[in-house]
Amino acid sequence: MPKHYRRLNRKELKQHQLTAVILILAGAMLFFSACSTTSDKLTTDTDTTVPLEKLEPGFYQQGIASWYGHPFHGQATASGEIYDMNDPTAAHKRLPLGTKVLVTNLENQRQIELLINDRGPFVKNRVIDLSKYGARQLGIIQNGTAMVRIDILELPESISHSKKHPFAIQFGAFENREPALKLRDKIARQNDEVFIDEIKQSNGTLYRVRLGWFNSREAAHNEARHLGFSQAHIFRR
Repeated sequence: MPKHYRRLNRKELKQHQLTAVILILAGAMLFFSACSTTSDKLTTDTDTTVPLEKLEPGFYQQGIASWYGHPFHGQATASGEIYDMNDPTAAHKRLPLGTKVLVTNLENQRQIELLINDRGPFVKNRVIDLSKYGARQLGIIQNGTAMVRIDILELPESISHSKKHPFAIQFGAFENREPALKLRDKIARQNDEVFIDEIKQSNGTLYRVRLGWFNSREAAHNEARHLGFSQAHIFRR
């Protein structure tokens, strides 16, 4: 046996073993810490950290998506439109109504462009509620939920970037442009800030006659009554 090799005594052996255990535990802690950080990033709901006035096209949010159909089919949405579960639409808690988004199912990489026209989901830890059509295209009808990525494609032209004026009036929504123009012209005689918001759907274009923006729901109601439309729909972007 070469002279530089020698047998470790019991005390030295225990010290080596203790050092090895400490190194293994430290490595394990670093590994699980890294995995935990990655997982947190994947499931974080980031929408509350983006001020509305700073919204722009691009990546917005990542989280759990669900979908809704009956009994909401045929009911009014937050935008004033009638919900059709066979249209490419979705509900979001905070994105401005009329925002176009690209939703990617991170579990199968399917994608679809959807229009935000409603508010929701109102279930904890979910970030978007898809129409049945959207859910079918993304392949989540059976499971009911999936991890998705949301990218903003286009913000509505009528959006107010001021958080102080989030309310607007919708006087009507039409499948044909002519009645929308007539209604807009009628209202414009008293308030020339009225506009037509065009929304493309699977079965055609919807023309929404709107007026905004107001700092409170009451202010919007007052203006609607002043214009002779006390039953007009007041919505918050």
